[in-house]
Amino acid sequence: MRLKKGMKHLDRLYQCELTNFCLIRYQHQLLMMAKNDSEFEPSLTFPGGHVEPDESLTASVVREVKEETSLDVNDPQLCSIVNFVTGPKTREFIFAYATTVSQKMTTQPQVGTKDEGRTFWIDIDQIKPSQLNTVVADVLQDYRSGIVREHD
Repeated sequence: MRLKKGMKHLDRLYQCELTNFCLIRYQHQLLMMAKNDSEFEPSLTFPGGHVEPDESLTASVVREVKEETSLDVNDPQLCSIVNFVTGPKTREFIFAYATTVSQKMTTQPQVGTKDEGRTFWIDIDQIKPSQLNTVVADVLQDYRSGIVREHD
């Protein structure tokens, strides 16, 4: 969407960083990632990353999962939005998606992409909140409860 000339309320515009991650489930396990390039190191998270300028939110999470794990995910569903202020007139939105896979697959970074960390399958009940940053812990708790909502 482009702004029209003379459009009012330009003072309402602010910078947004758009990111995503995907909870990938196989039976009673989730695919976790120990990222090596995260501001939240050494906590665990889910595969994901940034939305490119001309990319849809869903396409971005499919691409990020492919790059970080070599998995092709089908029909990821939005399960949570994290909305927080990162500075004056700046925000970050994290769009959390969830999907299931029919078989447990070995994961590895896609050839030609940056290795951003180790991925592994873990039983949902063995994931401890102390292993996660607060954002990931809140989204996981809602996922377990079947709640879809916005976090701030």
